[in-house]
Amino acid sequence: MMVYHLSQKENINQFYTMPCSITCIVSAGFIIAMIFMTNMMAVGYPKYKEQLPESLQLIYSKIVKERTQIFYTGYSIGLFLALVLIFYNTKVINKRMGWPSMVCITVFIAFITNYFYYILTPKTDWMLNHIDTKEQTKAWLDMYRTMQIYYHSSLVFGIVAVGLIAFAFRCN
Repeated sequence: MMVYHLSQKENINQFYTMPCSITCIVSAGFIIAMIFMTNMMAVGYPKYKEQLPESLQLIYSKIVKERTQIFYTGYSIGLFLALVLIFYNTKVINKRMGWPSMVCITVFIAFITNYFYYILTPKTDWMLNHIDTKEQTKAWLDMYRTMQIYYHSSLVFGIVAVGLIAFAFRCN
């Protein structure tokens, strides 16, 4: 019978590998939550859509689809830039930042990129260009406030996911 003894360094490496895996799993959960919230935006606000004439429902669906695509593109670019920073830091310059610095910087990069990409990307159409009545305007405002909550919730889930991904790279 062979008995293997791990050195203290191997024990420490095994200990830190497990939290990294757990962090990645939790991060995946936050990405799924972000996707769920974004899909809630894509489904839209049924109360609003139902009160629209059919011609406006089609316009509304196109606008929601475009905004969802813009959000995912901004998030993907932000995540990519954050991963480039992590890779550059750990593989190219072969230095490790402290994990709090790495998490803060990657979250900042992902958030700023996503936010400004979404805000600055030209939109092809606006629902307000098609609204005719006061009832439609009031319904649009109610829907808009709901979509703001979905957007910001989704953004928070995505930011937490990026932070957890960065946190996972604290391991060797």
